[in-house]
Amino acid sequence: MKFSKGLGAVLVTAALFVAGCSSTSSSTESEAPAAAAACEAPILIGAAMAQTGFMSPFDAPALTTAQIAVDKINAEGGVNGCQLSLEAVDTETNPDKGQQIATDFIAKGAKLLLVTCDADINAKSAQVANTAGVLVIAPCVGSTAMGPDNGLPLGFSLGSAVPGEAAIMAEYAFEKLGKTATLFKDMSIAYTTSQCDAFEARFKELGGTVKSVQQFSQTQAGKLDKPVTAQVANAKKDGAAVIALCSYPGGGAEAQAAIRGAGLNTPIISGFGMDGAFWRAADSKLNDYYVVTYASVWGDDPNPKVTDLLAAFQTKTGSPAGTSGLITGASSVEAFALAATRAASFDGAALAGEMEKFVNEDLTAGPTSFDSTLHVNVSRPMAVLKITDGKNAFVEYRAAVKPTFPTK
Repeated sequence: MKFSKGLGAVLVTAALFVAGCSSTSSSTESEAPAAAAACEAPILIGAAMAQTGFMSPFDAPALTTAQIAVDKINAEGGVNGCQLSLEAVDTETNPDKGQQIATDFIAKGAKLLLVTCDADINAKSAQVANTAGVLVIAPCVGSTAMGPDNGLPLGFSLGSAVPGEAAIMAEYAFEKLGKTATLFKDMSIAYTTSQCDAFEARFKELGGTVKSVQQFSQTQAGKLDKPVTAQVANAKKDGAAVIALCSYPGGGAEAQAAIRGAGLNTPIISGFGMDGAFWRAADSKLNDYYVVTYASVWGDDPNPKVTDLLAAFQTKTGSPAGTSGLITGASSVEAFALAATRAASFDGAALAGEMEKFVNEDLTAGPTSFDSTLHVNVSRPMAVLKITDGKNAFVEYRAAVKPTFPTK
């Protein structure tokens, strides 16, 4: 996800559902086995990510699966004859803390820096690594900001970016739900505004009609800044076949509740921002709601790599996964290990060069590709989930037929 401004206490409720996903202390360190003879010490992976604060529901689970991947790789012999060691220090969702933590990790010799799943929050820490010539990966940033266009030639995201995600939303909606749409566009953050922009462009390109775009915003506390009564009334007048809700909890949850509370039972489709069940506690019978996200955490995902990781996550934390973005943490480490093996090096530029050659690499997050200009995935298949009577169910994996880049 890419947030254009701080969200304050947003997603605090979500944090309750990922409690136990990582240490609650400000620092964690893996216990790596003795390094192979090829290395004097394990290869350090530093994580300047949020274990507390509003980004922790996204960062903490991804950090846990990154550790799971490190442990697995070490058990299989490591990388280039070296064991890996993951150390994490809590940024508290504070960009300045993240910058200092990144500086400290670089001074300790880190060969990979993992940063928070938001391109604005991680901007300072990512630049520290990039300037030092160290590979930097944000597990689940959903924009194209991690990469050369944003001054980060050594920056990558293992997330699925808006151009692909929103195109999947539009293509599925047009094919399965109807040819007319009303958009509920959350103006609070860049992720949601660009999501609706790309949805609108692709939906129209397919031949669909967008009846109206209803704008709303959230406060930094994650609440609607004002009721969406007028927007819902306009949507009822539209009579569209589908509603695209481009948002995130808690304001997105309030908007959804207002739509259904007004008796508007039109199918709704959203992206990763509305993944999980934590936000709909007040609506246990929600129906006809579709979410395009990384995977299904509800026991029905057909990808064995995903189900194995979810099982390992529950074993490690004692709790089931709440959202599916966590798979990108494991894949960040997988990508690093694959690039290092092919480069026979841990040099940042060499690693980035190998990652730019990735073509449908078989990672837990799905087939992963990069090139010299795009350091995030827009063509990877994503899971479509359907909520019926308050329960999530896997529908299908699908990739965007045509990833759509909204006009800047």
